[in-house]
Amino acid sequence: MTTQHSPDLRSSMLPHRLRIMKIVCYISGHGFGHLAQMAPVLNLIHHIRPDCQFFIRCALPKQEIQSRLKFHFELDFTPVDVGVVQKNAVEEDRQSSIEQMQIWIDQMDWQVEQEIELLRPFNPSLIISNISPLAFPVAKALGIAGIGLATLDWHTIYAHWLDPDDAMLKKLAEAYCQCDLLLTPPMAMDMQVFPKQHEIALISSQAVEIQSAIASNTPSKRALILFGGCGSPPYDLHALANMPDWLFLIPDAPEDAPNNVQSVQFDANHRPIDMMPFIDVVLCKPGYGVLSECWSTTTPIAWVERPDFPEFPMLKTWLNESFPACGMTRSDFQQGRWQHALDTAHNHSAHYPERDGDGAIDAANLILNHHLFTTEGAKE
Repeated sequence: MTTQHSPDLRSSMLPHRLRIMKIVCYISGHGFGHLAQMAPVLNLIHHIRPDCQFFIRCALPKQEIQSRLKFHFELDFTPVDVGVVQKNAVEEDRQSSIEQMQIWIDQMDWQVEQEIELLRPFNPSLIISNISPLAFPVAKALGIAGIGLATLDWHTIYAHWLDPDDAMLKKLAEAYCQCDLLLTPPMAMDMQVFPKQHEIALISSQAVEIQSAIASNTPSKRALILFGGCGSPPYDLHALANMPDWLFLIPDAPEDAPNNVQSVQFDANHRPIDMMPFIDVVLCKPGYGVLSECWSTTTPIAWVERPDFPEFPMLKTWLNESFPACGMTRSDFQQGRWQHALDTAHNHSAHYPERDGDGAIDAANLILNHHLFTTEGAKE
């Protein structure tokens, strides 16, 4: 694999003689990290090629999708994968995950046929996936390119839980092997099932300047509590009163929370990343979306272990070796024993690695140029 540095955006200004580009994008509904990776890329593609038409296949809440994508698009909410069944953001249900994936895999051939029929009227030029396995056999059947963008895939995840010769893994491998090109930002797992891969720079949303909504008469240190779209794990809210030197900013905190807790709400104009310049530490589960935003804003991280998720050991290495971060056990988190991790992260001497370009630019150029090379000579 080679690393693609951020090229000039003008390199992807494709000739207007080409037919209108129609992109179908499959985005996993397992948490918000997959959407967090795809949104900056799709927004940039639209900026470069405003004539593009987009069909989004994603089961995440419509409001979350609309808050991240800054253009008009068609949307179908039918789930495009199973992902992993979560008890909460830091606890997976392995057995239920395997059972649900088996049901889904048993219907996969039928689902591919349904997808083909769904997409034919749209007449797509290209399919991008993060990282539904449906996308690639569908692209092959339609005679168009299928490009992946991801830091994990379901074959690699389930390969940690199943025997190597399991029929479910074979079916996932067959689908992913049909991917024409996989783009991988930093913090990606070793996804050997994809035949052709290309490393790109970090993809992250960009913080926009907002007015701080944090009360001025608050403790000097501020922690933002973020657990994404898989449900906040339970914890002793009232134990936070034992840390009076910290202000805890918690989405939709209850009215009976301690005095050092402030409730926050997020929407398209007030996102977590926009608050990070006012924050001393983000307390979160390890996942690409939040880690990339902390990296982008150089915000320290207090993290909660996620021991049964196969991506966690790789992310833990990044957290321990490259980031200003400190972890805690799930038991310490549940009992509100956060002080050590918060203070250690806040005072950490490590600095985030320098960002080597912009992964959204890398990905947008590679996707658009791939389309140019595979449709050369096509007319409107």
